[in-house]
Amino acid sequence: QVSSSSSRAAPWLLGQRGVVCSARCRLCSTARSRSMASAAAGPDEDALFTQVLGPLAEAGREACRLAVERAMRSGEAGRVPIAGAAVTRAADGSLKVAALGHNHRIPEPGGEDHGYPTDHGETSAIRAMGADWGAVDWPNTVFATTLSPCVMCTRTLQAAYVRGLRSIVIAESQSFKGPEGLFDAMSGMRVVRLTRPDMARRMQAFARRYPWDWAADIGEIPPRQAVVERLLLAVRAEGGSWCAACKPGEAAVIDADGTVLASASDDRASAGGNPCRAAVIAAMGRAGSSVNLRECAVAWVPWATSTGALGVDAFGDASLGACELFRPAALVVGGGGRLDEGLAGKLQAVGVEVIFAHGSAQGSAGARARSRSPRG
Repeated sequence: QVSSSSSRAAPWLLGQRGVVCSARCRLCSTARSRSMASAAAGPDEDALFTQVLGPLAEAGREACRLAVERAMRSGEAGRVPIAGAAVTRAADGSLKVAALGHNHRIPEPGGEDHGYPTDHGETSAIRAMGADWGAVDWPNTVFATTLSPCVMCTRTLQAAYVRGLRSIVIAESQSFKGPEGLFDAMSGMRVVRLTRPDMARRMQAFARRYPWDWAADIGEIPPRQAVVERLLLAVRAEGGSWCAACKPGEAAVIDADGTVLASASDDRASAGGNPCRAAVIAAMGRAGSSVNLRECAVAWVPWATSTGALGVDAFGDASLGACELFRPAALVVGGGGRLDEGLAGKLQAVGVEVIFAHGSAQGSAGARARSRSPRG
C-alpha cells in the first residue's frame, strides 16, 4: 500500500476508476486493442536500424534494448511500463550509456515520494543526467523510447536536437501517438519507427488496470469547472503576491486554496543546460502525482537578468512541453517579465491563461504562503 499526505486518495490506488481518454489514446478501443495484440513486428529490425542510422545502428539497437528492458522492469513492479535510454558511439566504436530512466508517475513501492508526474521515460532519463547533459556527444548519440513521445518529451528532445541529437528510436506508436511530425520537421533528424507488439500489450494491460493513471499521464483527467473558476479568481486577486513570494528563477505550483504544493529553482545553469532542470517542469513534477495540474496555477519569476520579451529559451523547452501536456489553468509571470508572442501563443493555444504580475517583490517561495509537505 502506498500512503499519501494528499487530502485526496492517491490515483495509483484508484485503478478501477472509469476514465474516458482522448482520441490520442488508442488503448481504449477494443478493435485497436485486438489489432495490437496480433501486430507483426514489421520489417526486419536489424536491417531497419542499419538503413536509417548507418554507423550508429549498433548504438540504436543497444539504446532500444536498454529502454525496453527498463520498461519491462518498471511494469513488473506495478509502475508505468515506459522508459527511455540514450547510447553514445565513441570514435573507436565502443558504446557508452548516456542516459536511462523510466516513468515515475507511480511511486516506487515502499518509497516515501509522491510520484513525479513530469518524469516520463524520456524526461526521467534526461533529468537524471544532471550536468552530464552538457558533456554528451549528441551527434553520435541515439535516444530510444518505448512509446511515441508526448509533447513534453518531444519538446525535451528538441532541446537535445539543438545540441546535435539526430537519431531517435521509437519502439511503438500504436498505444499512443505523440506529435511525431515535429521530429519530421527537424532537418537531418533520423527516426527509427518500430512496431513492438510486446510493448503495446504491456501498455494495454497497464491502461486496463490503471485507467486513472494512464489518463493522468497524458493530461486527460478533466478539471472540475468550479475549482478552476475559484482558482482563476484567486489568481487575479493574489497572483501578484504569489510571484512576490518567489525568488528570481523560481516557479511554484499553487492550488485553488492558495496552497503552495511545490516550488523549484531553475538549475539549468548548474546542470549543463539540462532542460528538465528548468523551474516550471521541476515544480510541476514535485507537486506529486495525486494532483490534477489542470486545477492548479503556476507562478513563475524569470531571472532578473532576463530582459525584453521572454521566449522559450528563458522558459525552457521541457517546461513549455509540460504546460502543453498537463495544461495548468494559469501561468502567472512575475518580476516584470513579459512573454513573446510565440511562447504566449503556444500556452494560450492549449488553454493556459497567461497573467502578468508586474512589480512583484523578491522573497522565498514558501515564506508567504501556506505549504504542504515537500514533494519529490
